[in-house]
Amino acid sequence: MLKVCNLSKSYKGSLALNNINLTIKKGMFGLLGPNGAGKSSLMRSIATLQSADSGYIEYDGICVSAHAHEVRRRLGYLPQDFGVYPNISAIRLLDHLAALKGFANKSQRKEAVSSLLIKTNLYEQRKRAVSTFSGGMKQRFGIAQALLGDPDLIIVDEPTAGLDPQERNRFYNLLCELSEDKVVVLSTHIVEDVSELCTECAIMNRGEIVLQGSPANLISSLSGQVWRGVVAKETLSQVEQSYNVISKKRFAGEIIASVVQDEQPEGFLPATVDLEDVYFATLAQAKIQ
Repeated sequence: MLKVCNLSKSYKGSLALNNINLTIKKGMFGLLGPNGAGKSSLMRSIATLQSADSGYIEYDGICVSAHAHEVRRRLGYLPQDFGVYPNISAIRLLDHLAALKGFANKSQRKEAVSSLLIKTNLYEQRKRAVSTFSGGMKQRFGIAQALLGDPDLIIVDEPTAGLDPQERNRFYNLLCELSEDKVVVLSTHIVEDVSELCTECAIMNRGEIVLQGSPANLISSLSGQVWRGVVAKETLSQVEQSYNVISKKRFAGEIIASVVQDEQPEGFLPATVDLEDVYFATLAQAKIQ
């Protein structure tokens, strides 16, 4: 179990994390939020890459800041911007990283490296220099290094950037398999991914946790309060002044507006609520406050 207790962090006087409290059990946990919400800062804190100003983090009863080395041995981390070494083949680089991770036995290291290259669909490209990889291939290599050592705490920050739909599905299938007996924290702005994959989630905004729960319960809490309708461009401003419009999308050249309120607005129809509605409604409420 991963526990984040009263965690706060500032950068040059700007508050990045404000009294964060989370309890994350085995399984996949989704962390949603817009850019600048503090997701990456929280991920770096959990991954022992920075210390907090106040509060603490525990993993399996171990204080992360006091026993960072022990936590790192059990941790797999894929940051949002994963750097790579140029002019080194994928298999050599992953072998080197495996050695740093503690794989002293050469045959075991070779087996682990080959297995991860196969899982991430890079085995056929294993002799190519990582510097020549496409963006998606570099991201898959980052995923492979995060899984070295069979970690039981896995943190992935915007992991599918640069992946095509097929690669994205393959990666998430792998994460789902791993999360059966591990703690997997998925930080993303893609609401659909969290809705489909995570048993628990939280929404961050301006350095705070503004909502937390299972996707199903969060969706249920908004049931019967979301309405959608086609809105003409010239009347959109008036609709936004009259109703709590949480999102606007263009579909087949028309503007589809989503509204949250108890009573049905004129010209709108009941909507099937999804986690994206919860996300937009939560951010809209936070903006009002």
